[in-house]
Amino acid sequence: MVSVMGPGIGDESVFEAEHADEVDQESLIGFTPTHAVNAVAFCNRPVDHVVAALLSAAVMDVVGGVVNAELREDQVPLVAGLPGVIATTTGPWPAAYGSAEFLRAWAQQPGFRLLK
Repeated sequence: MVSVMGPGIGDESVFEAEHADEVDQESLIGFTPTHAVNAVAFCNRPVDHVVAALLSAAVMDVVGGVVNAELREDQVPLVAGLPGVIATTTGPWPAAYGSAEFLRAWAQQPGFRLLK
């Protein structure tokens, strides 16, 4: 499932509420996002996770933007050195911010898995 939200698309208050507790995006990625494109997949098998990441990268190729990928604590050091990483955060919800190139590189890592 892919959803889009932000000014002019859907309920702007939902977008603002869902992003209210995030760290300062501008200091991390160089701008403050105004819209969100969410790719939601009910992943179970490893191939499902890879397909979800590659689908997200393909969407980014079309619309641009930066991915905000939530991470497990043990994934932070793994993704930090991958191409296309713009920034990482450590808590309270570790995340990596990056390009479509980052998603493709991460999906190639042994044991790759998205968070649910």
